[in-house]
Amino acid sequence: MRLHKHIAIAAALAALVATASFAGSTAAQNYPAYGMPNYTTWQPGWDTYRYDKHHVVLGIVAGFSPYRITIQRRGGDFQTIDLKNGTLIFPRGATPTQGEHAALVGYYSDGTFIANRVVLRP
Repeated sequence: MRLHKHIAIAAALAALVATASFAGSTAAQNYPAYGMPNYTTWQPGWDTYRYDKHHVVLGIVAGFSPYRITIQRRGGDFQTIDLKNGTLIFPRGATPTQGEHAALVGYYSDGTFIANRVVLRP
């Protein structure tokens, strides 16, 4: 009788762990990496400077080169932002050009903003 009780407890724990592991992997697929939003289009609030200031930088393109984009921020300051291998530019196939409004989605690392996505205003 005692052996059956231990087997039942072990089976219940195994089922609980399997369920938690499955739920965790499913939930992870629903949320973007590092908590960053998955923007692919210009958002209406960006025109009035309502945005997530931890993950989005807004401005006007002042210069663009491989792995670098310089933008002029709302207050007139210029900021150079690093792009990495794999940074996506939306709309797909577009190249940021001087004077375009851009939203850069990414994260700060050691005081430098690293963009995972560049969303250009249509």
